[in-house]
Amino acid sequence: MKVIFTILFTIITAFAFCQPQPRRIMFRTLGKDSINLHMDENYALIEDSCSTVIRYGHLRMQDRKFIGTFRDLNKYDPSIVLAEGRYTNEGQLDGHMIMNYLNGEPLAEGTFDKGIMTGKWIIYYPGNKKRLEFENNAGQTRILNAWDISGKQTVIDGSGTYRSDLDMVYWEGKLVNGRPDGVWRGKKHEDRTGTVLVSETFKNGSFVKGSGPIGNYTDESRIVLAGNNLTPITKAGLLMPSPRACGAAASRKKTVLAVYKDGNMAFMEAVKTEIQPVFAKVDLNMYPYKTFQIKAGIDSKGKLTSFHYVDGWEDRQASALIQALSRLPYLEPTLVDGQPVASEISFNFKIDRNLYTYSFRITPIK
Repeated sequence: MKVIFTILFTIITAFAFCQPQPRRIMFRTLGKDSINLHMDENYALIEDSCSTVIRYGHLRMQDRKFIGTFRDLNKYDPSIVLAEGRYTNEGQLDGHMIMNYLNGEPLAEGTFDKGIMTGKWIIYYPGNKKRLEFENNAGQTRILNAWDISGKQTVIDGSGTYRSDLDMVYWEGKLVNGRPDGVWRGKKHEDRTGTVLVSETFKNGSFVKGSGPIGNYTDESRIVLAGNNLTPITKAGLLMPSPRACGAAASRKKTVLAVYKDGNMAFMEAVKTEIQPVFAKVDLNMYPYKTFQIKAGIDSKGKLTSFHYVDGWEDRQASALIQALSRLPYLEPTLVDGQPVASEISFNFKIDRNLYTYSFRITPIK
């Protein structure tokens, strides 16, 4: 006779957006190791009242590893199978697998070999639109075909331009025969200046050298062309709680502050070009020590507007500086959840012993 037990796990989380109360996530065990586990769409553990995915499978409690067969269903429509497959005794995904979005549309199809995506894989955008076709054999990945979100094919039969999105950075460069060729550049997500953090050089698909913040390297490439980062199901084995508790306040809005298209240093140079003629006409010896500030708005198109000065300087000089600063180029506007919004910028000046310094700061509107 099988006995059903309900196990209560209290999980203390250190995520920034969690409630101060301990997290309590429940799942049921059936017999020795069978489980009924609630997760969100990113395969993170969550309170069952907020879950969208229910996993039916086997969990070895001693080392917290999934083993054997499993089945993931849409909680609100159990007829939709999100994924079905098996884990090895070491807790690794294994075998052919078809994965679907919550609405039942295809997400990915391919084969795992002891946790590694092997052979040919197809990845889809929502809406049953192809995103990527690649193959991974003997530890080497070849990109076959790729499409952007608009449906434009960017890689055809292994040739074209390609972008690989990883956790902290994304890589982009040229492919030949499905492998990197020439110089590839790694950039930070959401950095609209396009600043290159790291670069690598390839020849005939083979890694030659790389250069990054900690120096040059020749041991191996840091690029992952395609892999387990493309499917959320690979996160299930981590048994990590979701960043936000069920019933907690909505996540904070994601804000990306305004920036000059060529970067902060280039914007500082633009400021210098405009204000230098103004200070050249001022006898700084008259001001042994002086600090003052000029503020402006940045509209949703990135234009600097509504200049005014605070902490007072002489009206004539301050007006001349405002006129100079009003000639600065447009910025890329501040984004809140991807939408352009107005923000503010302050220019801070200090005169000390016949020298002047300046800085700027961009802030969201409170």
